[in-house]
Amino acid sequence: MDLNDPHHGPIADLIAQARRVSRVWSGLSSEPDSVMTSAERDVLDFLVFEGAATVPNIARNRGVSRQHIQKRADALVEKGLADFADNPAHKSSKLLEATIAGERAHASASRGEADVLQQLSGKIDPKDIATARAVFTTLAKAVEQHE
Repeated sequence: MDLNDPHHGPIADLIAQARRVSRVWSGLSSEPDSVMTSAERDVLDFLVFEGAATVPNIARNRGVSRQHIQKRADALVEKGLADFADNPAHKSSKLLEATIAGERAHASASRGEADVLQQLSGKIDPKDIATARAVFTTLAKAVEQHE
């Protein structure tokens, strides 16, 4: 294998494995009757952990386009899981905030994830987790700088 080949090199394989984990995780952690997609869940995670924010702020934090977050925000609002509120700091950029139903849906999904994480925790050496986290942090920063 040519280590410099962008399609077959070790970094490409690492990214492919990350995508695989993400796909599998999305399936494991969501309930069969889940009311939100994994992308919507990511936005709801932000709202629950960070609090109300504007769509552009969430997009910057997540490293995606404003339009990407706007679509997920609109879907969450339509489902009653989030709502837009006036922003005292900016008249035209509303704040997106989780509703009580959104917080409940998030808590329910988190309980399911906790069970999966508990099962996984005994199968992976903590040193390997620390190494993987460091590698992915470095990779994410390098990709962001490349943009």
